[in-house]
Amino acid sequence: MIFDSYDCSDARGVILAHTIRIPGKTFKKGRVLSADDLADLQAHGIRQVSGVRLEEGDVDEDQASLEMARALAGPLLELGKPVAGRCNLYAQCNGLALVDKPLIDAINLCDAGIFIGTLPEYAECVQQQAIASIKVIPFAVSRQQLNRCLAIVTTRSPAGMGDAGAAITLSPFQARSVALVLTETPGLKESLLDSTSKVTHERVASVGGRIAFEARCAHTSAELSSVLQRALALKVELILISGASITMDLADTIPTAIVDCGGVVDHFGMPVEPGNMLLLAHIDNCPVINLPGCSRSPKLNGLDWVMQRLAAGLPVGKTEILSMGVGGLIKDISHRWRMREQSQLIEQFNTPYKVAAIVLGAGSSSRMGEQNKLLAPVGGRAMIQRVVDAALKAELFSTTVVTGCQVDEVYSLLRGREVNFVHNADYQSGIAGSLKLALASLPGEIDGVIVLLADMPFITATHINELLAEFNPTTERDIVAPIRDGRVGNPIIWAARYFPAMMKLEGDRGARRLLDEFAANVWEVPMGDDAIFMDVDTPAALAEANRYCEQSV
Repeated sequence: MIFDSYDCSDARGVILAHTIRIPGKTFKKGRVLSADDLADLQAHGIRQVSGVRLEEGDVDEDQASLEMARALAGPLLELGKPVAGRCNLYAQCNGLALVDKPLIDAINLCDAGIFIGTLPEYAECVQQQAIASIKVIPFAVSRQQLNRCLAIVTTRSPAGMGDAGAAITLSPFQARSVALVLTETPGLKESLLDSTSKVTHERVASVGGRIAFEARCAHTSAELSSVLQRALALKVELILISGASITMDLADTIPTAIVDCGGVVDHFGMPVEPGNMLLLAHIDNCPVINLPGCSRSPKLNGLDWVMQRLAAGLPVGKTEILSMGVGGLIKDISHRWRMREQSQLIEQFNTPYKVAAIVLGAGSSSRMGEQNKLLAPVGGRAMIQRVVDAALKAELFSTTVVTGCQVDEVYSLLRGREVNFVHNADYQSGIAGSLKLALASLPGEIDGVIVLLADMPFITATHINELLAEFNPTTERDIVAPIRDGRVGNPIIWAARYFPAMMKLEGDRGARRLLDEFAANVWEVPMGDDAIFMDVDTPAALAEANRYCEQSV
């Protein structure tokens, strides 16, 4: 690979090192320059370009990252499309990431221009989340370098990782039936037990399980032992015990009850804070966990780590628990994880850029008949309310709603929400007019906009935040679009530099048609569900949307 400055007259086949923009066209970094490209550049006064020529035996960055990703990936991982020398591995379901750290370290230390970043070992991940990213820099590596890294994968011992010894893989959460037993003492508030039950249901559901049996009993060994026998008779696969008081010794109430049922205490205590008072036992083949006091809170603690490993079918015993100490001080870590709808854990992202939401809600819903679809309830809330609420919960700078048909009704539904309104009196001419009115109303310091369609009621703040996390108007990530199964959906974030092109749109076609013109600049973000495609245009679609809500409860 030869990096140099090349005269445009002799640069055919050169890989461009830096993005070049000319009026109406962008030549993205990494583009292989053609004769037509060079003619355009010279017509705009550009005489030289910086770039590289590949030599015999070189493997371009995308091919190299793809080969490396294929070699590393185990079952249940999906290979992303290599872009700019980066190929990601995505989880096909919820589970724990398993990583052969010595092998990854060996490749990164090989100094071959091939670098691998992964989630931490045993990190929880959700469907379509990236587990690993393989990056080749810059532009190409020699076949010899690539083969040297590939040989590390094929010749090192499996180190006990994953199916068939894969270096990076996923251990999926398995559906398990769980029993929850809460003990109580005189004076203990019912509300505390109720909130503990609710949090535990959510915690169990977040790792794919369900609570099949729940009971409350007095905090005595005899009472608890009797309830444990009832739970075991139902063949549950895990028993959780939340005591009215914390277990302080192996002779205390809860471990005594476990032993009375023929159980064995595997380990008491763990080097994780919060969570150090956890007790792990088993009765026959059924694991039993005496929950630490911090389990009454939904915040991440040591209990989560133990339950995640059990749910993923991984061994958990004294050795595994005592090996959690490094990284186990999670009390002071500023994480923003919370329980989300459908009991999945997601991380909310902050963005350093000011992105405004534009909610296009002016249409007359001609395909819906006499009913304005945006006012119709979906899951108990008007469709436009659902979309606006998603925007308000996301990390956005502002939210602007474009009104048109039945403006008074829309105002009434959104009363009290912190939104700006722009009215399009000529809404029947198409959404381009609504989009341009909204753009013209935004302040000058905006870095970008996300265009939300008010008839897509299943877009959530999570979808929006995942797109925001990838948006960077100073790089090639200045058009960010959601993708699933190879299809691009909505909503899409556009950097401010595209506003002039958007202001030239006409009729009933929105900004999506600009995707073809600026295809080289689109950064695709994989999504874990079909909400990015689900719009409601007809009475049949509205009925289906409500059925979907009922099934999701």
